[in-house]
Amino acid sequence: MTIRFTMLGSGAVRDNPRRAGPSQILQVGDQTLMFDCGRSAATSLAAAGGACEAIDRLFLTHLHFDHVVDLPYIVFTGWVKGREARLGIHGPVGTGDFVSRIIRPPFEQDIDSRVGHGKDLESLDPDVSEVAGAGEFLVDDGYRVSAAPVDHANMPALVYRVDAGDRRVVITGDGKPDEGFTDFCRGADLLAVECSGTPEFLAEQPWGHWHLRPADTARIATEAEVTRVMIKHLVIEDITGDRTAPYRMAEQVRQGYGGEVIVAEDGLVVGLS
Repeated sequence: MTIRFTMLGSGAVRDNPRRAGPSQILQVGDQTLMFDCGRSAATSLAAAGGACEAIDRLFLTHLHFDHVVDLPYIVFTGWVKGREARLGIHGPVGTGDFVSRIIRPPFEQDIDSRVGHGKDLESLDPDVSEVAGAGEFLVDDGYRVSAAPVDHANMPALVYRVDAGDRRVVITGDGKPDEGFTDFCRGADLLAVECSGTPEFLAEQPWGHWHLRPADTARIATEAEVTRVMIKHLVIEDITGDRTAPYRMAEQVRQGYGGEVIVAEDGLVVGLS
């Protein structure tokens, strides 16, 4: 079974032309799983050879706009291009209300126009499932998905783990996990983790305490015996324009972790099988 991770967007809130907003896909056999859908996620997906109508499930880590802003585009483009089944969306508490508000009400005229020209509504509305607690919540053909909560900006936020065959991938959004996160990551082949800035940079930001430090990532990856780490959500570059900063953060991770450390780039592919 082919398992392949593709980074679609390694940036964050700011409109950095080099880095799209947070988004990635994991292909497990013939299934395409998307995690977050920030700015330009759909365009990056197309550049990677994917398509909105081919996404089987979309997993949202939390509802900050930089992680979800492309959701309407993905839903409507998939619908227009003829999705064969409704898109499955999984996310933290509040996801159902968010999706119900952002799809039909703002685009009522658009929907009426397309239905008036013969478009079928059958596959428009996503099938939404909220993940309220920790643990395994989805078992599908060839893979299992688990979630763990993180502390981020006083809002529901999740980290996801996908187990497929003998491979394990952990994908974070933003936030500081609890002490059980090491066990959650145990033996992961890939930990794709937010790394928003150096300790000095985060100390200057009012939101800095919401995020992991590189040393935290190194400790978790070492204790969990993770094979490789990919750092993403590179806010420091978005804000300062310093393209060397992500590589300095990677070196800080390497100081406490002996495995492979990858700096995420849009379009980067990691084969896991």
